Amino acid sequence: MPNYRLLAATLLGLLLSASAPASQPLQQGSNTVYLASLEWPPYTGQQLANGGKTAELVSHIFQQMGYQVVIDFLPWSRAVRFSTGPEPKYLAYFPEYPLEHDDLKLSGCIGYSHVGLAEHSNAPLQINSTEDLKNYRLGVVQDYVNTTTIDQMIEDKLLKVEVSLNDKQNLLRLAHQRLDAAVIDYDVLQYLIATEPELTPFKQVLQFNHSEYEMKTLHMAVNIHHPAAILLTEFNQKLNELTLPYDFSKAMTADQAGLCKPAA
Repeated sequence: MPNYRLLAATLLGLLLSASAPASQPLQQGSNTVYLASLEWPPYTGQQLANGGKTAELVSHIFQQMGYQVVIDFLPWSRAVRFSTGPEPKYLAYFPEYPLEHDDLKLSGCIGYSHVGLAEHSNAPLQINSTEDLKNYRLGVVQDYVNTTTIDQMIEDKLLKVEVSLNDKQNLLRLAHQRLDAAVIDYDVLQYLIATEPELTPFKQVLQFNHSEYEMKTLHMAVNIHHPAAILLTEFNQKLNELTLPYDFSKAMTADQAGLCKPAA
């Protein structure tokens, strides 16, 4: 005779599991945190040692808290999409620039990014004011945040921009002078021209323009709807106590360091 009580319980369990979100939220007693990031070396990357210097820092802090970390490296738009909304797949994604978002609360600073313009040494940019940016064809990466000025000018349709899928594609266009400049992080530029075989021949002609750049802090963006969002408070405490020699920015001043205090 069939066990109808067991069968009913099994069917109920299947129905509940089918209606549950795709994410695997941190349950009571679980010691694994799931995060999303992107391929953005040297900060983050699946093939980098320890996932990149920023991923290493984030993982280290969670380990100090007693948690193991699983980081999925995704296209940026997917990393953001799967970490936002009322039922996120991930507790957080990183690294993110300062932003305001209904679903997200930013951690304290986990690094710095010098965002500016790469140029060709045979045709350096002549920039005396932001108005001069209108004279150039700029390459930007899809879904990436640029400098505040450049993003506002793009929104106001004041700039000539071409969109690429990644920084490497932008730099190749610049190397062949199909662009006048490319918006990029300084450390990313240095890493790519030193490691990408297609770019190393242009190492002497691709350079950073120091007249127009913006320094941004980097953060972990935590979804406030995630069951483990409460971990952000302890994460920030550990981050604030950290004394390991992570060299976020050789050009950091005392004032800039003050921008990077963990959030309350």
